Amino acid sequence: MIRATDEHLGAPAPDVLPALHDRLKQLRQERAHSVEDFTSQVRSVLVIASSSRGGSSMLTETLRASQDLLHLQAEINPFLRLVDLVHPASGTGSDRLDARHLDSLVPAARQLLDQELACDAGTASAETDPEQLALDVAWRLTVQWPHLPIDPLEIAAQSRKLLGRVPTPDPGEVTLSTLRHLHRQGLAVSPWYYDLPRDLLRREGFGAPSPQAPGPVLVEEPPFVLARPWRRATPADLRERTLVIKTPSNVYRLEFLRALFPNARVRILHLTRNPAAAVNGLYDGWLHNGFHAHRVNTPLGIADYVERCEDNRWWWKFDLPPGWQQFTDAPLLNVCAFQWRSSHQAVLDDLESGKSESLTLRFEDFIGGAERRVAAFERLSRWLGIPLRNAFRRAVHRGIAPVVATAEPRAGRWQSRADLIGQALDKATLHVADRLGYADPAHWI
Repeated sequence: MIRATDEHLGAPAPDVLPALHDRLKQLRQERAHSVEDFTSQVRSVLVIASSSRGGSSMLTETLRASQDLLHLQAEINPFLRLVDLVHPASGTGSDRLDARHLDSLVPAARQLLDQELACDAGTASAETDPEQLALDVAWRLTVQWPHLPIDPLEIAAQSRKLLGRVPTPDPGEVTLSTLRHLHRQGLAVSPWYYDLPRDLLRREGFGAPSPQAPGPVLVEEPPFVLARPWRRATPADLRERTLVIKTPSNVYRLEFLRALFPNARVRILHLTRNPAAAVNGLYDGWLHNGFHAHRVNTPLGIADYVERCEDNRWWWKFDLPPGWQQFTDAPLLNVCAFQWRSSHQAVLDDLESGKSESLTLRFEDFIGGAERRVAAFERLSRWLGIPLRNAFRRAVHRGIAPVVATAEPRAGRWQSRADLIGQALDKATLHVADRLGYADPAHWI
């Protein structure tokens, strides 16, 4: 069975970035990109601003079906970690970043951020470029297990062999095969930290998931992303298409993102979801074996969380709002309510400044049946100025499979915890809910 190691429990986090940078430098020489000064070339950006477990993953995955948009293959967090623009190195005590953080980067770090984003941005492709996919698999595995001595060029070679034998490779099988190869080398990797079918992992003899973090240091947050066939963005793409950026922590980085893309029209899609459903999703996520985000130096005392696994005392999950230190000993549902209201309060504060064009949509419209879903996407498509056609139209009309779900999605799933969640929705949380149009719980789904 492939398992993560227990050795990191409570230990000081090692500094793995220097060795990781050396390995990624080797890959960048192979992962050639066609765009210089990437962030300066981008002309249009859409930031999906939501709370964690607010539906942004499912919305973004549907938008990936449009060939008129650009995306990162996953979230922006790993790239910010590579240049130390995360807590605690950022100095803000939270996920907050502003324009000054970009100005503070030394030229080499600024260039690194630009090059890594250029290698990642693009669109999903129906055709597989085996060489690019092999290199992308190697990149993802290297940043997903930064504390392990993974040789990315050797992993790329291993992936090429597999891709040479399979005409239409499945991204999950490519990753599983690579993980088996690493395990045979004695490296403690685990497929349970990926968004893979759990029945498949059990059938293949991978045992049960571990509740602890994948390692003492994280660059990408689990559940880890699978590399997929991908077409990298060209200079023409950056002039003509909108780059979609989806990471809930970005609600605290909107000023930073406007500075990062200085020549872009930056629009904000404020995606809302009623507090009970989002808090319920956050609660499930904190108890899931993924979603580790920040390793803390002072042990947490969050009731309902820390007693489930010793390692949990050292890991804050999901986004890190300003003021989180006041909730390190709070009940878990109170932590989740704090995360929900802080996210939306940050978006509302930014929108009131009038610095970016914005559109507000409810996640309930995307899951409330085909008619509501189609109407919501038609509104979004008109606002973005992109056609609802081809694969995008099919995805909107048919719907897509759940993305990074902690439980089988269903309307009103939160009601099984209604009493407990109701106790956690304090006056401050209900005030934000009222501002978002969720004043009446009878209409929450």
